[in-house]
Amino acid sequence: MPLYAYRARDMAGNLIVGTLEVDSKSQCIDVLKQKNYYIIDIKEEIVKQDILDFGSFKRVKIKDIAVFCRQFATLINAGIPIVTALATMKEQVENKRLKNALREVYEEVQKGKSLSDAMKKQGDVFPVLLYNMVEVGEVSGTLDKVMNEMADHYEKENELNQKVKSALTYPVIVSFVAVLVVIFLLTNVLPIFVDLFKNAGVQLPLPTRILIAISSSISHYWYFHIGGILLIFYSVSSFLKTPQGRRIYDRMLLNMPIFGQLNRKILTSRFTRTLGTLISAGIPLIAAMEVVEKVVGNTIVSEGLRKAQEDIKKGLPLSEPLKKMGIFPPMVIQMISVGESSGSLDSILNKAADFYDGEVDTAVSQMTTLLEPLIIVMLATVVGFIVVSIIMPLFQLYNFIG
Repeated sequence: MPLYAYRARDMAGNLIVGTLEVDSKSQCIDVLKQKNYYIIDIKEEIVKQDILDFGSFKRVKIKDIAVFCRQFATLINAGIPIVTALATMKEQVENKRLKNALREVYEEVQKGKSLSDAMKKQGDVFPVLLYNMVEVGEVSGTLDKVMNEMADHYEKENELNQKVKSALTYPVIVSFVAVLVVIFLLTNVLPIFVDLFKNAGVQLPLPTRILIAISSSISHYWYFHIGGILLIFYSVSSFLKTPQGRRIYDRMLLNMPIFGQLNRKILTSRFTRTLGTLISAGIPLIAAMEVVEKVVGNTIVSEGLRKAQEDIKKGLPLSEPLKKMGIFPPMVIQMISVGESSGSLDSILNKAADFYDGEVDTAVSQMTTLLEPLIIVMLATVVGFIVVSIIMPLFQLYNFIG
């Protein structure tokens, strides 16, 4: 679709400069006339497209969304119209995919659509929570306040994700290096001793024979091993994309040792903060639960929240169906019950979210403390097995020479 750059003046005589993506120049003129603009100039722009534009495939991170919300709120709060704010934002964001989405939103808003509807059409970029909250801001006339609240929300969500990633970085790096060291020992060090044992005619013990078989397999059939790893990765990835596979994986995340409690606390923090934000904005409980169900990030919890909505429609308080789910801690259920009784559910939910953010910090520290010695023990066991498998025939060779 062609892109037209225009210059025009509004009814007050102010100069308006912008672009429109429409089918023809005549359609661009019609759109501007509907806005009661006096047209000065219209030119078709040539949009350069890179064939290898990998940036357009780059995922939009929560951090990018948080920065967008904060900057957009600042512009709106300064009295800048939404269209002008979008025109500014689409030029200054760095993420290519977000830039393209903002350009589409800008064009839709120029054609007369609401900001929330335009963002909803870019649902693969903008989270469902964001465009629902934007709709609330548009209706209530508090879009700047809502965008600031969304910026706070996504900044805390990003902070939570970064804590978990930083905790897992060390164990992952150590495990990767350990695998490389073991492969190096098996493919470069062990063959030297194998030749020595063969020339000496020593009867090799079982551990050494097992190790030699593994070393020979890796050295001569490495492509089968790489192919097998890729096949396993592809199979697991494809299975996780199915509804059944996703349910199994999400249930495992809730019940696995060490990580299970951490995941439950992360889900609790995300659930309470998102629901508290929605209720604070004046969204009814059922509608808020529908949004939370989509953004909580776990199919087992989503199914439980869907059932909870049915119970709430029957007249039950929120705390009762949440208790039946058996996922959220008893303290959260009690706090929600108190919030419902006192009419301060949004405030209670936000306090619970702050509390469980701290709990996540503690859980992450504990997990890191437990994983470090566990990895060291596993690495010591593997390296110890290799060393013992080499030393045992050396003793036999020494006795044979003696």
